[in-house]
Amino acid sequence: MTFGGESSESYFDEGLTASKKGDLARAIEFFEKAVQLDKTFLAAYHQLAKCYLRTGESRRAVDILQNVVSARPNQIPPRLDLGYALLEAGHTQEARRQFTHIIENDAANTRAHLGLAYVCFHEANWSGAVSEAKTALAQGGPNFSVLFILGRAAKLTGDLEISVQALEEAEGLIAKSIDLNPDQPEGYYLRGELSFVRESYAKALECYTAAELRVKSDHLYVAFAESFSRLDVLTKQALCYQRLGRLDKARDLGAEIVKTDPNHKLGQALRNL
Repeated sequence: MTFGGESSESYFDEGLTASKKGDLARAIEFFEKAVQLDKTFLAAYHQLAKCYLRTGESRRAVDILQNVVSARPNQIPPRLDLGYALLEAGHTQEARRQFTHIIENDAANTRAHLGLAYVCFHEANWSGAVSEAKTALAQGGPNFSVLFILGRAAKLTGDLEISVQALEEAEGLIAKSIDLNPDQPEGYYLRGELSFVRESYAKALECYTAAELRVKSDHLYVAFAESFSRLDVLTKQALCYQRLGRLDKARDLGAEIVKTDPNHKLGQALRNL
């Protein structure tokens, strides 16, 4: 029983608290209980879907969010999350339709334009990703997610000036995040991502190692629309070792990854280098 008693609202509140702490298993348990007690509790369904998305269960998230959007077609937040869930599930065209629908009704919606930037990036439409990211940046101001995809996409179009500027701005935001939360892994991981894109693999390895020292094995972390787990950190460390020519280290980490997740394809590849 929750602290507030046996009610859907109490379980919902407990779910929000657990979700904010990164305890997604407990959050899912609470939100599931909330919707069992009140099958019309759309806010609980929405939060339940967001938790499933964060745990990598994008298909379950899509199924729930489609029902929420059908019940509340004019609400933007669940449609946005549906777009991102569809994108995560590999349904880029369906994701595009959701983001486009939002923009047709709210042209200044930053997250929808960012969503379209991700869609374009997944489709290898680098110039389209740059265009949508620029729009999101103009409307919403500097944000790590927007700057990061802009920097990556611009690099792939060959526009190094825009890429360098965007990645430098993103680095500044992450530096502030680390200063504010030096004991949390998110900032170090994202700084590693920035260094990896810049092909500064030694620096990236240093950042991923700092993140590894701070991650919990049973947690999924989310920051600035980027999610990662301990296995993701180990994988990125292994890729850095591979790029640096230290294949023995890459193989060892690959073996450790596969030991935890035998079906991890990249871990298998790294183990067999």
